[in-house]
Amino acid sequence: MKYCYHCNHVTPGEPLFCNYCGRSYDIKLCPRLHVNPRSADVCSQCGSREFSTPQPRMPFRTRLLVVLTMFVLGAVLLLSSLVFIVEVLKAALSNAEVQMAPAGIAILIALLWWMWLQIPHWLRKLIQRCFQRKPGEKGGRS
Repeated sequence: MKYCYHCNHVTPGEPLFCNYCGRSYDIKLCPRLHVNPRSADVCSQCGSREFSTPQPRMPFRTRLLVVLTMFVLGAVLLLSSLVFIVEVLKAALSNAEVQMAPAGIAILIALLWWMWLQIPHWLRKLIQRCFQRKPGEKGGRS
């Protein structure tokens, strides 16, 4: 997503220009949509002198504010997640009934791995081929 500082709209995806005002994001585009730097006078690929109008540059203070905000929000999210995980682990380790569930799941997984290793190599390959996607196949079933 990109934010246009000229019209204050957000365009989804990774667009080259704003869908609302038509200004390009920190680049100049020729009529054939070749990407050129903001300082270009002539297109480096087709030689055209017609360019799109780039959006205004973001002020340094705004860039600094955005970076600091993202850093602070990320740190708060990380710390709160760590506190939550520690509290869940404390609760799980203090309750005997809750301790049995991970132990049971670990035993089940170990048993399944042991069974998988006991299957002959040629049968394992056959099972793996059955579950692999074919080159032209898409994600879901019809």
